[in-house]
Amino acid sequence: MSENVATHAGTPFRLPLWIWLTVWMSMWFGGAVFAHFLLHDVVNPWQVVLALFLAINLLICMWEISLWHRIGDIRRWFQEPRSSDRPRGNLYTTPVSVGEFFSTKLWARTWLGYAYWDDGYADPKSFGFSIDVGNGFSTILPSAFFLVGMSAGYVSPQVLGIVGLLIFYQKFYCTCLYFFQYFYNRRYEDRPMAGLIGVVGGTNGLWLLFPGIGIYVCLRLITENHYDILWT
Repeated sequence: MSENVATHAGTPFRLPLWIWLTVWMSMWFGGAVFAHFLLHDVVNPWQVVLALFLAINLLICMWEISLWHRIGDIRRWFQEPRSSDRPRGNLYTTPVSVGEFFSTKLWARTWLGYAYWDDGYADPKSFGFSIDVGNGFSTILPSAFFLVGMSAGYVSPQVLGIVGLLIFYQKFYCTCLYFFQYFYNRRYEDRPMAGLIGVVGGTNGLWLLFPGIGIYVCLRLITENHYDILWT
């Protein structure tokens, strides 16, 4: 009896991954919008849209750092589909603990799935690998800075606008380059069209739409030198 109790006590608390993702978005997106409302008594559509994107990007940054750290595993799993340690099953319904949620091995599975649509994500010499790893390391802190700064106003509007303009322009430009190399290298061949539109076009298209909005907001912050576009 005591052995069973001890074993149960040592078992990490697990929930399906989609629930942890909901918690993440509730904290970073919901928390940011709620704090903005408390501080400025307004639900501002520009702030809501950018808070949503930045909350997602912070999560993606964690994935992209995992891509760098686990590229050896991803390449092996991709090249050896019968490998004994190759992940199987639906990632988003997999029960995981808090510690596992922040593990690079868990998020390597997202890139294994995406490598079906773009095998460059199983190749550390590819453009896709380099640009996403670069995004993960270079924008995680500026994204958090801008997300909080939209509400806190701890720097001048022009300073926040310059930081945001660097973030959003980088994302917009690099996504354009990604689409160029994807089609130029014909990585779409032998892939179902519906999946290409939804997975490749849909997910990467967000990195054109939202950064485009971010560029507009940041230009307003810089040229007007006040927070009216976000606080009214």
